[in-house]
Amino acid sequence: MRKLVLFGLCFLLIHLSLKGSIFSKDSLKKRSDHYDQYLDSIKKMESLRSISPSDCLKFGKEVINMTRLDADPSLIGLAEKTQGVSYYYQGVFDSALYHFNKALPEFLKAKQKLDVGKVWNNIAVIYRRTNKAELALEGYLKAKEIYEEVGYQRGIATIYFNVGGVYHSLENFLETEHYYLMAKSLFEDLDYGARLGEVNMNLGVLYLGQKQYDRALKYLNKSEIFIEEYGTPLQRGELLLNFGEVAFYKKEYKKALSYYDECEAIRIKINDFWGLPKSYVYSAQCLTELERYDEALDKLKKSEDICLEYKLSEDLEKTYLQKSILFEKRKDFEQALFYSKRGQTLKDSLKFDDQTQRLNELEFIHYLDLKEKELEIKNLDLSRKNILLLSLILGIILATAFVLFYIRSKSYRNKLQTLSLEQKVRLSQMNPHFLFNSLSVIQDFILDNNNDKAFNYLSKLSGLVRGVLENSTQDYIYVREELDILSAYIELQNLRFGQGIAYRFDIDSEIDLDEIRIPPMLVQPIIENALVHGELRNNPEAEIKLCLVRNKEANSIDFSIEDNGVGIDIKQKNIGSHKSMGTKILHDRVRIYNYYSKNTLSIDVIDLKTLNKDLHGTRVSFSIPLCQN
Repeated sequence: MRKLVLFGLCFLLIHLSLKGSIFSKDSLKKRSDHYDQYLDSIKKMESLRSISPSDCLKFGKEVINMTRLDADPSLIGLAEKTQGVSYYYQGVFDSALYHFNKALPEFLKAKQKLDVGKVWNNIAVIYRRTNKAELALEGYLKAKEIYEEVGYQRGIATIYFNVGGVYHSLENFLETEHYYLMAKSLFEDLDYGARLGEVNMNLGVLYLGQKQYDRALKYLNKSEIFIEEYGTPLQRGELLLNFGEVAFYKKEYKKALSYYDECEAIRIKINDFWGLPKSYVYSAQCLTELERYDEALDKLKKSEDICLEYKLSEDLEKTYLQKSILFEKRKDFEQALFYSKRGQTLKDSLKFDDQTQRLNELEFIHYLDLKEKELEIKNLDLSRKNILLLSLILGIILATAFVLFYIRSKSYRNKLQTLSLEQKVRLSQMNPHFLFNSLSVIQDFILDNNNDKAFNYLSKLSGLVRGVLENSTQDYIYVREELDILSAYIELQNLRFGQGIAYRFDIDSEIDLDEIRIPPMLVQPIIENALVHGELRNNPEAEIKLCLVRNKEANSIDFSIEDNGVGIDIKQKNIGSHKSMGTKILHDRVRIYNYYSKNTLSIDVIDLKTLNKDLHGTRVSFSIPLCQN
């Protein structure tokens, strides 16, 4: 088995060294002479976003085609990513996701880990915006792992910020606050003003949703300071919308409407079609409260048109529900009912669509993975095909090694399970000779009219048998229960042979006998060996001493069983290779314990003559990890 695994590792080292040499050759390729020109074109894509979104997307397609002709994966990845961000800002999330997934394999080819992490973050943002919380969290987790690997602190702070947003959408406000505050702390350490504007604004929105208006205003005012200096028009519009919400909930409708109108103007100017419906719906709420119904309907009509054009189902649902409220106030109950039903129908369909989209998204990701693998295989030259062959051979070797290891492990596990069952059967049975001899002793007592002795012996025997039967089904018993069985066993032996085998239990005062638990029947086989093979029954000064000491450093109990018999060395000479049943049970129990426990139990046996020539007897010692009730 070991040789097989070593053989496999050798193949793996060859595989990695070959692969490294190939990639090192690739890395020596010179970048295109037009590299800087392409970078300028990609920067132009970014600048066109706020000036002319349609021209931005058209120009982006041309740049992607040019970079693909150049075949530089870092440039292709950057162009695809930039185009994805452009689609994202226009609310066209399917196209954004498409380009982000195109960028991923290119950055992987270029070995640009940081860019891979940023793309995963962007993908997660889209999933969050489209109400796919589980996929969003998966994407953020992948990005965070990469950021931590490369030490990108800004990215880690951004992940905390975005994860807080996911929990906010799930209405888990405690987790939301936790992640936002973590992000805020990191951004403050990094002196990242632009992000501090966003995180303070989101904290304001969080407290606004909980109707903590003063607390919300506190964070929104902080946000305004940073956004005025570092923010974008998009962020300014979002902030105005939140100020408007605070004023609306305070029933300052005219003030709220002025904020909403200013937000609307900004969003129209930057073509923020994703955010405009919210502005229209909130304005309509204020106008409805001010009983300016015609103006409110005009706002809702604009919101409905944008939602239908850009498939913004969630905002469309809110638009219909606000229309229902408006018509109800105008006492047009027929129209109110009509739009209420449309809003509820759309809400129900969104729940179903979420499940369907989740399945489609997984299929799409799987499709992209397959396409990436096909592309890698097509681009392999002869040397890489050789590496593939070596990988296949290595995989077969490792798989074979794993199967053999699994079979061997399973066989060993089954053997131990069988052994465990046998142990329980053995523990539940008393030694037949011991029982036969005990019954003979009772018979002798009765025939000699020693009824008191017979009753005493029978009482102790029944207690011993009952204790053994009860403990045989337990993995652990209390120390006091084990000591009671040992006392009963030794006293029965004394009654049977009519001589006093002295025994003493020295227990550490820090050991709670009714709280600490140990595996049952570990000590009894040792004492049985001392009585039988240590020839203590023939020794008028026979003595057994059991010491229990609590080892604080090892968090264990140290056991020591010492007798003054003939000693282990003489005993082994006399009995040769014969192994007693008690010894076999003890060794089997140790094997089972070591397999199922994270700790290792070992039995140390010492002939006292090796310590002092004037001594005779045997000392058996072992330690059991502390197990409390």
